[in-house]
Amino acid sequence: MEEPQPAPEATEDSPPPTGIQKTLRALYVAFDIISKSLQWINDHMGNFNVYLFIKYLLASIAFYFVACASFGWVTLGIIYLVISHERKGKRDLRGALALADESTLKNIFAASMHEMPAWVTFPDMERVEWLNKIIRQLWPYAGQYVKDLCKYSIEPSMRTALEEYKLNGFQFEKIILGDTPPRFSGVKVYDDTSRHEIIMDMDFAYAGDCKFEVSVSKFKMGIKDLQISGRLRIVMKPLVRQIPLVGGLQVFFLNNPDVDFNLIGLADVFDMPGLSDILRSIVTEQIGHMMVLPNRYPIQLVEDIDVVELKCPAPAGVIRLNVIEAQNLMKKDIGIMGTGKSDPYCILRLGAQKFQTKTINNTVNPKWDFFCEALANVIRRQRISIECWDYDYSPLKSYENDDYLGRANLDVQEIWKNGEVDMWVPLSEAKSGRIHIRATWLDLSDSADSLQLQLEEIRALQVSTKNPLHSAVLMVWVDSAKKLNQIPDPFVRLYVGNEKGETAVRQRTNDPVFEEGFTFLVRNPRTQELKLEVIDQKTNQIQGKVELDLNVFLKERKLEVIGEDYSLSGASGGLSTLKLNITLRILKTALKTDDGDGGPQEKDVSVPSPGEGTEPLAEVASVEEVMSSAATPLTQMFPSATSSEASSIRQRTTPANNAGMHGLGRIQLTVKYGPRNNLIIVVHQIENLPKEEDGELPDPYVKLYLLPDRSKDSKRKTDVIKDDCNPKYDERFEYPIPPNELTQRTLEVNVINKKGLLFLQRSPKMGQVRLDCGLLDSSKMTQWYDLAPAADDDEE
Repeated sequence: MEEPQPAPEATEDSPPPTGIQKTLRALYVAFDIISKSLQWINDHMGNFNVYLFIKYLLASIAFYFVACASFGWVTLGIIYLVISHERKGKRDLRGALALADESTLKNIFAASMHEMPAWVTFPDMERVEWLNKIIRQLWPYAGQYVKDLCKYSIEPSMRTALEEYKLNGFQFEKIILGDTPPRFSGVKVYDDTSRHEIIMDMDFAYAGDCKFEVSVSKFKMGIKDLQISGRLRIVMKPLVRQIPLVGGLQVFFLNNPDVDFNLIGLADVFDMPGLSDILRSIVTEQIGHMMVLPNRYPIQLVEDIDVVELKCPAPAGVIRLNVIEAQNLMKKDIGIMGTGKSDPYCILRLGAQKFQTKTINNTVNPKWDFFCEALANVIRRQRISIECWDYDYSPLKSYENDDYLGRANLDVQEIWKNGEVDMWVPLSEAKSGRIHIRATWLDLSDSADSLQLQLEEIRALQVSTKNPLHSAVLMVWVDSAKKLNQIPDPFVRLYVGNEKGETAVRQRTNDPVFEEGFTFLVRNPRTQELKLEVIDQKTNQIQGKVELDLNVFLKERKLEVIGEDYSLSGASGGLSTLKLNITLRILKTALKTDDGDGGPQEKDVSVPSPGEGTEPLAEVASVEEVMSSAATPLTQMFPSATSSEASSIRQRTTPANNAGMHGLGRIQLTVKYGPRNNLIIVVHQIENLPKEEDGELPDPYVKLYLLPDRSKDSKRKTDVIKDDCNPKYDERFEYPIPPNELTQRTLEVNVINKKGLLFLQRSPKMGQVRLDCGLLDSSKMTQWYDLAPAADDDEE
């Protein structure tokens, strides 16, 4: 094919070009640029889809001519189409990974490790292909059950949620499940639970071809290609002596699952970044309200069991969270001179519970001092997620418009084990930043004597915060009502302070059976009350109400009343009653002791170096327990020890040679491999660093590399401590790393002296430790290491 010849250049004698000639020349130049660009892309980007590019370009040009506006519309169209295609590609990849079996995984193993099924990345998760085969056979028969679930459980809650956006009359018009069933990619059964229950965790994934057609405010729309994935827990309890040997099931997600879908019909207009996320958040919230902790989906299998324990078990405790401050956050609002700040706020999640701090404007070092309290229903495998965001104003009020600053996670089991953790946690998925968090575990006590102590603790904390704190938990079981007036469609509404709850509606009955439980946090049971109203949904009239002073329950045995019938005031005839179980529990700060398996430790107690003879009572168990800022006295750690015995304990647990084998000092580290495929390193402190030759004290900091990678992504650094030979850091760092790569990695820890000003800084290495990640000992996570002379493998 011959290349097009360029048009002859105009000479001094030639006439000026006409308008048509100018247009042709412009088209020639544009054609030449596009041809060369496509040729370069094909030469350098083998996976580039030329057809897709031309398709989007032509669509954008068409959109430009329709809009009759500027070339900016073309750019906007290209951006929208590319983002939509990218979102669809990610969704397809997640679906393929979620449904992959062993043979399929071999073809897509290039995908990132954290998206692989659990049986690939977690050795304690087992494959259950046999179960997936059974589900595949049963799936065609599950249609009616899913339709009833959508119609009677999901539809009412979705209708209520959409009414807040002025979208009324939500209902399902058509439900098609499709042929693709859900899959379980891994399962773990716990063998150290109560003998009356079985606990099982399963990695659930659904990426099917279902289709839901709905109507909202007389408009038709739909959802297809629904994808849901998350860790599902199934609790079988109680175990009984009759077939099927299990009395009931509790099914729930430990944390919010990942949800995605495509919109069809009129709603396809909203399938763009920003607006579509509002609809997705509504769907996610409704799933959370139904079966994300503290909510459960109960299934009763046997008649004669304790329905209260099955449908509304008591929480394990309460976690009091204090988000204190953050430092060195990323700058997302960049100014003209290149300087910038952010407007940071935090979102905290524990299961379906969500809390948000206030926004601090124009700073990268915000101080929130925010308090909140969350119900902890299970201890194992649940985490608290803290996300930092930079606020950007948007009329849509969508988080998609805010800039992401990073996240941190706290393990609920570590908080329960230690009683309290107080730590600086570096933000993952961020270039810089760390956050200061304090978390306290509160047990539930059935003794009223614990109330006064908790109220005094709250008063002390209220000095520094205006966030409401609570001293008790109230659990209300609404069993049934009898002899209501007329034939209503009744439901019960409950109030405790500013919190409220509602039962489901029972259709056309004078004697409704509700069997629903509710849990409320109470600020002060001596002054608050519980209010219940029985309401007819058809007429919105109150059939009767009950008002109870919570102070009365402080005088009851074990602070509870079971199966009590309360007369409904305001009911005609005076015969209507409401049957309730009411249980009050006082919050009590957990005082954990060091039993060798967790608990706060006094910072004066040193951890012995490997090989030194010490007694086991000075063992260090976990990352967070050593990081607790509230030191525990030795007499509290060892209650039976006298003051003289405590002194001898301190002497026995202090190593003799604090300068190390090479005389360069020693460093205390915690190194462990976490459950989320991450290597966790905590730099605690350094002892007995040598002074400089002129007698000056060093300015030490610690720098980490995960070898063989010495890139910027592998580097982690602590703060610099000025003029100190015994610096204390207590800083935590994480490296995401698959378990099969551990044996190939070495952790290099360098202690560096940052003495001097600007270009005069000398930054010599003072010592170094190298740890083989393949030889990590889970029983000795926190240890002292002697600093060795540094190898000059990299330059400062």
